[in-house]
Amino acid sequence: MPTPSRTSAVLALILATLAGAPVANAGEPGFYGSVFVGGNFAGDADFSGTIGGNPQTVQNEYDTGYAVGASLGKSWGTFGAVGIRTEIEASYRSNDVDEIFFSGNGPAAEINVDGDSSSTSIFGNVLVDLPLAGIPVTPYAGFGLGIAFTQQDFVYGPGVRVSDSDEVFTGQLIAGASYDISDRLALTLDGRYQRAFGVESRRVAPNGNVTGVIEDDLDSFTVALGLRMKF
Repeated sequence: MPTPSRTSAVLALILATLAGAPVANAGEPGFYGSVFVGGNFAGDADFSGTIGGNPQTVQNEYDTGYAVGASLGKSWGTFGAVGIRTEIEASYRSNDVDEIFFSGNGPAAEINVDGDSSSTSIFGNVLVDLPLAGIPVTPYAGFGLGIAFTQQDFVYGPGVRVSDSDEVFTGQLIAGASYDISDRLALTLDGRYQRAFGVESRRVAPNGNVTGVIEDDLDSFTVALGLRMKF
Protein backbone atom coordinates (compact mmCIF):
# COMPACT_ATOMS: atom_id res chain seq x y z
CA MET A 1 0.00 0.00 0.00
CA PRO A 2 1.42 3.45 -0.89
CA THR A 3 2.65 5.49 2.06
CA PRO A 4 1.07 8.94 2.71
CA SER A 5 4.30 10.64 1.70
CA ARG A 6 4.42 8.74 -1.61
CA THR A 7 0.75 9.51 -2.32
CA SER A 8 1.37 13.19 -1.62
CA ALA A 9 4.32 13.19 -3.99
CA VAL A 10 2.22 11.64 -6.79
CA LEU A 11 -0.57 14.18 -6.26
CA ALA A 12 1.93 17.01 -6.30
CA LEU A 13 3.40 15.71 -9.57
CA ILE A 14 -0.08 15.53 -11.18
CA LEU A 15 -0.94 19.06 -10.09
CA ALA A 16 2.39 20.38 -11.34
CA THR A 17 1.85 18.69 -14.70
CA LEU A 18 -1.61 20.22 -15.08
CA ALA A 19 -0.38 23.65 -14.04
CA GLY A 20 2.44 23.53 -16.55
CA ALA A 21 0.39 22.17 -19.46
CA PRO A 22 0.24 24.51 -22.45
CA VAL A 23 -2.99 26.37 -23.19
CA ALA A 24 -2.82 26.62 -26.96
CA ASN A 25 -6.05 28.04 -28.31
CA ALA A 26 -7.65 29.78 -25.35
CA GLY A 27 -7.73 33.38 -26.44
CA GLU A 28 -4.42 33.73 -28.29
CA PRO A 29 -4.89 35.63 -31.58
CA GLY A 30 -4.22 33.68 -34.76
CA PHE A 31 -5.63 31.43 -37.45
CA TYR A 32 -6.60 27.78 -37.07
CA GLY A 33 -8.16 24.86 -38.91
CA SER A 34 -10.32 22.09 -37.48
CA VAL A 35 -12.04 18.86 -38.46
CA PHE A 36 -14.72 16.80 -36.72
CA VAL A 37 -16.65 13.55 -37.05
CA GLY A 38 -19.57 12.30 -34.99
CA GLY A 39 -22.95 10.68 -34.64
CA ASN A 40 -25.95 12.55 -36.01
CA PHE A 41 -29.40 12.19 -34.44
CA ALA A 42 -32.08 13.51 -36.81
CA GLY A 43 -35.37 14.68 -35.37
CA ASP A 44 -38.63 13.21 -36.67
CA ALA A 45 -39.87 15.08 -39.76
CA ASP A 46 -43.53 15.90 -40.28
CA PHE A 47 -43.71 16.85 -43.95
CA SER A 48 -47.08 18.38 -44.88
CA GLY A 49 -48.64 19.57 -48.10
CA THR A 50 -51.34 18.92 -50.67
CA ILE A 51 -51.06 15.42 -52.14
CA GLY A 52 -53.55 14.32 -54.78
CA GLY A 53 -55.60 17.44 -54.10
CA ASN A 54 -55.94 16.77 -50.35
CA PRO A 55 -53.99 17.99 -47.31
CA GLN A 56 -51.72 15.12 -46.19
CA THR A 57 -48.63 14.46 -44.10
CA VAL A 58 -45.60 12.21 -44.58
CA GLN A 59 -44.02 11.62 -41.17
CA ASN A 60 -40.48 10.25 -41.09
CA GLU A 61 -38.45 8.66 -38.32
CA TYR A 62 -34.70 8.27 -38.88
CA ASP A 63 -31.90 5.95 -37.81
CA THR A 64 -28.80 7.37 -36.14
CA GLY A 65 -26.50 8.69 -38.84
CA TYR A 66 -23.18 10.45 -39.08
CA ALA A 67 -21.71 13.91 -39.59
CA VAL A 68 -18.32 15.16 -40.79
CA GLY A 69 -17.05 18.70 -41.08
CA ALA A 70 -14.12 21.08 -41.34
CA SER A 71 -13.60 24.76 -40.62
CA LEU A 72 -11.13 27.60 -41.03
CA GLY A 73 -11.15 30.25 -38.35
CA LYS A 74 -9.49 33.10 -36.56
CA SER A 75 -9.13 33.79 -32.87
CA TRP A 76 -9.38 37.52 -32.14
CA GLY A 77 -7.83 37.37 -28.69
CA THR A 78 -9.21 37.68 -25.18
CA PHE A 79 -11.65 40.40 -24.19
CA GLY A 80 -12.05 40.48 -20.44
CA ALA A 81 -12.51 36.87 -19.36
CA VAL A 82 -13.54 35.45 -22.73
CA GLY A 83 -11.93 34.74 -26.08
CA ILE A 84 -13.71 35.42 -29.37
CA ARG A 85 -13.40 33.28 -32.51
CA THR A 86 -15.05 33.40 -35.93
CA GLU A 87 -14.93 30.65 -38.55
CA ILE A 88 -16.30 29.29 -41.80
CA GLU A 89 -17.55 25.70 -41.53
CA ALA A 90 -18.49 23.14 -44.18
CA SER A 91 -20.25 20.02 -42.93
CA TYR A 92 -22.20 16.99 -44.17
CA ARG A 93 -24.87 14.96 -42.36
CA SER A 94 -26.75 11.84 -43.42
CA ASN A 95 -29.43 9.63 -41.84
CA ASP A 96 -31.24 6.57 -43.20
CA VAL A 97 -35.03 6.53 -42.96
CA ASP A 98 -36.35 4.07 -40.37
CA GLU A 99 -40.16 4.39 -40.55
CA ILE A 100 -42.63 6.42 -42.63
CA PHE A 101 -46.26 7.19 -41.81
CA PHE A 102 -48.43 8.55 -44.66
CA SER A 103 -51.71 10.04 -43.43
CA GLY A 104 -53.48 8.97 -46.64
CA ASN A 105 -52.96 5.29 -45.73
CA GLY A 106 -54.05 5.44 -42.10
CA PRO A 107 -52.03 5.34 -38.86
CA ALA A 108 -49.91 2.24 -39.55
CA ALA A 109 -46.31 2.49 -40.72
CA GLU A 110 -45.65 2.09 -44.45
CA ILE A 111 -44.00 -1.02 -45.90
CA ASN A 112 -40.93 -1.29 -48.17
CA VAL A 113 -39.29 1.77 -46.58
CA ASP A 114 -35.84 2.69 -47.90
CA GLY A 115 -33.65 5.73 -48.54
CA ASP A 116 -32.06 8.59 -46.64
CA SER A 117 -32.00 12.29 -45.88
CA SER A 118 -28.77 14.30 -46.13
CA SER A 119 -27.52 17.86 -46.14
CA THR A 120 -24.35 19.77 -46.97
CA SER A 121 -24.13 23.01 -45.02
CA ILE A 122 -21.97 26.14 -45.09
CA PHE A 123 -21.94 28.12 -41.83
CA GLY A 124 -20.44 31.32 -40.55
CA ASN A 125 -19.84 30.64 -36.84
CA VAL A 126 -19.17 32.95 -33.87
CA LEU A 127 -17.72 31.23 -30.79
CA VAL A 128 -16.85 32.34 -27.27
CA ASP A 129 -14.03 30.61 -25.34
CA LEU A 130 -14.04 30.55 -21.52
CA PRO A 131 -10.40 29.85 -20.49
CA LEU A 132 -9.89 28.12 -17.14
CA ALA A 133 -6.81 29.25 -15.24
CA GLY A 134 -4.18 26.58 -14.66
CA ILE A 135 -5.71 23.73 -16.69
CA PRO A 136 -5.63 22.95 -20.44
CA VAL A 137 -9.43 22.64 -20.79
CA THR A 138 -11.43 25.45 -22.40
CA PRO A 139 -15.25 25.38 -22.55
CA TYR A 140 -16.77 27.17 -25.54
CA ALA A 141 -20.18 27.99 -26.99
CA GLY A 142 -21.53 29.78 -30.02
CA PHE A 143 -23.87 29.84 -32.98
CA GLY A 144 -23.76 29.70 -36.75
CA LEU A 145 -25.88 30.90 -39.66
CA GLY A 146 -25.70 29.71 -43.24
CA ILE A 147 -27.21 27.73 -46.08
CA ALA A 148 -28.01 24.01 -46.30
CA PHE A 149 -28.16 22.02 -49.53
CA THR A 150 -30.59 19.25 -48.63
CA GLN A 151 -31.31 15.99 -50.41
CA GLN A 152 -34.38 13.86 -49.66
CA ASP A 153 -34.48 10.48 -51.38
CA PHE A 154 -36.71 7.80 -49.86
CA VAL A 155 -39.31 5.35 -51.07
CA TYR A 156 -42.21 3.49 -49.42
CA GLY A 157 -45.26 1.38 -50.19
CA PRO A 158 -45.67 0.30 -53.82
CA GLY A 159 -42.82 2.50 -55.07
CA VAL A 160 -43.99 5.94 -53.96
CA ARG A 161 -40.91 8.17 -53.86
CA VAL A 162 -40.09 11.44 -52.15
CA SER A 163 -37.06 12.73 -54.01
CA ASP A 164 -35.84 16.30 -54.29
CA SER A 165 -33.05 18.73 -53.44
CA ASP A 166 -33.44 22.17 -51.92
CA GLU A 167 -31.32 25.12 -50.74
CA VAL A 168 -32.57 26.67 -47.51
CA PHE A 169 -31.53 28.95 -44.65
CA THR A 170 -30.05 27.08 -41.69
CA GLY A 171 -28.73 27.80 -38.21
CA GLN A 172 -26.92 25.95 -35.46
CA LEU A 173 -26.03 26.17 -31.77
CA ILE A 174 -22.70 24.80 -30.50
CA ALA A 175 -21.44 23.98 -26.99
CA GLY A 176 -18.43 21.95 -25.93
CA ALA A 177 -14.86 22.01 -24.65
CA SER A 178 -11.33 21.69 -26.00
CA TYR A 179 -8.31 20.00 -24.42
CA ASP A 180 -4.88 21.28 -25.42
CA ILE A 181 -2.48 18.53 -26.45
CA SER A 182 0.35 20.92 -27.30
CA ASP A 183 0.88 24.58 -28.07
CA ARG A 184 -0.67 24.02 -31.52
CA LEU A 185 -3.09 21.08 -31.22
CA ALA A 186 -6.31 20.65 -29.26
CA LEU A 187 -8.93 17.90 -29.04
CA THR A 188 -12.54 19.08 -29.12
CA LEU A 189 -15.79 17.49 -27.99
CA ASP A 190 -19.06 19.30 -28.59
CA GLY A 191 -22.76 19.09 -29.31
CA ARG A 192 -24.26 20.84 -32.36
CA TYR A 193 -27.96 21.46 -32.85
CA GLN A 194 -28.80 22.31 -36.47
CA ARG A 195 -32.12 23.37 -38.05
CA ALA A 196 -32.81 23.76 -41.76
CA PHE A 197 -35.92 25.86 -42.43
CA GLY A 198 -38.65 25.17 -44.99
CA VAL A 199 -37.23 22.13 -46.80
CA GLU A 200 -39.46 21.20 -49.76
CA SER A 201 -39.61 17.84 -51.53
CA ARG A 202 -41.71 16.38 -54.37
CA ARG A 203 -43.80 13.26 -53.85
CA VAL A 204 -43.72 11.08 -56.97
CA ALA A 205 -46.17 8.26 -57.71
CA PRO A 206 -44.99 4.87 -59.07
CA ASN A 207 -45.98 5.99 -62.58
CA GLY A 208 -43.61 8.97 -62.34
CA ASN A 209 -46.25 11.66 -61.90
CA VAL A 210 -45.63 14.33 -59.24
CA THR A 211 -48.59 14.12 -56.86
CA GLY A 212 -47.65 16.99 -54.55
CA VAL A 213 -45.00 19.03 -52.76
CA ILE A 214 -44.44 18.60 -49.02
CA GLU A 215 -42.50 20.84 -46.62
CA ASP A 216 -41.05 20.85 -43.10
CA ASP A 217 -38.14 22.17 -41.04
CA LEU A 218 -35.43 19.54 -40.50
CA ASP A 219 -33.45 19.43 -37.27
CA SER A 220 -30.66 17.25 -35.94
CA PHE A 221 -28.23 16.99 -33.03
CA THR A 222 -24.61 15.98 -33.57
CA VAL A 223 -22.15 14.75 -30.94
CA ALA A 224 -18.77 15.51 -32.52
CA LEU A 225 -15.15 14.67 -31.71
CA GLY A 226 -12.61 16.90 -33.44
CA LEU A 227 -9.07 18.16 -33.76
CA ARG A 228 -8.09 21.83 -33.97
CA MET A 229 -4.69 23.02 -35.20
CA LYS A 230 -3.35 26.52 -34.76
CA PHE A 231 -1.32 27.87 -37.70
